[in-house]
Amino acid sequence: MSLKISELPVWARWSLLLVVGASSLAGLRQGTEAQRRARVFPPPLERPLPPGLTTFSLGSALGDEEKIAADIGYIDCLQYMGGANAGDGFWGKTLPLYREVQWLDPGFSHAILEGISALGWLYRRPAEAENLALAAYAANHREARYGVYVAALAYQKRLDAGAVLALLQPLAHQADAPAMLIRVVGNLLVQGRDWAKAWDYWIWVQSRSEDDQTLIMAKRTLKDIARHLADHSIAVTPTRPAP
Repeated sequence: MSLKISELPVWARWSLLLVVGASSLAGLRQGTEAQRRARVFPPPLERPLPPGLTTFSLGSALGDEEKIAADIGYIDCLQYMGGANAGDGFWGKTLPLYREVQWLDPGFSHAILEGISALGWLYRRPAEAENLALAAYAANHREARYGVYVAALAYQKRLDAGAVLALLQPLAHQADAPAMLIRVVGNLLVQGRDWAKAWDYWIWVQSRSEDDQTLIMAKRTLKDIARHLADHSIAVTPTRPAP
């Protein structure tokens, strides 16, 4: 198993920060990435510090390298969530990992929304998801989706799956929707047992997603849905070949 960034010695993490920082000067200051990296939010040290803040993130903020550190932290999030549960309470470090990324860079909405989706609907910890969503919204009112997520989580607590779906499905159709949200909406449709709508949605996912994990899930889910549709002799659209 590959070594996680958080498991590297401190000196190695600082070396990585320097390397990534040098690369960013050459190629990462263009287009939407450049806009995200522009100073549009107060420095992290002017915002409340998240619990359990690591010395690496704190030092990066002191050195004005918080956005690069957020990129490194996000890689750590992906490695952590893609690994086996290490007996820490069902991926119990998800909130602090994503909360640290959010503190470092409130404009990194793709990562933050992914963390909220994972906590709220994959790991079914809506209180932790709400913690992240409220912190994100407090730091960045420009991202309207944070408010929508907060509302969806309130319905989640009330076990109103229909209301959650009504709020999240339009977000899943946005061009920059995180893959995690796309899969969450698909699961909610399947849980609602509206097989025709679920089929159409996952066919749409196949047509637009380039995420391998999402495409694998689409193929598996469509097979399950097809069995239910067959009982009612409902014609279905052919599926996309597997990647």
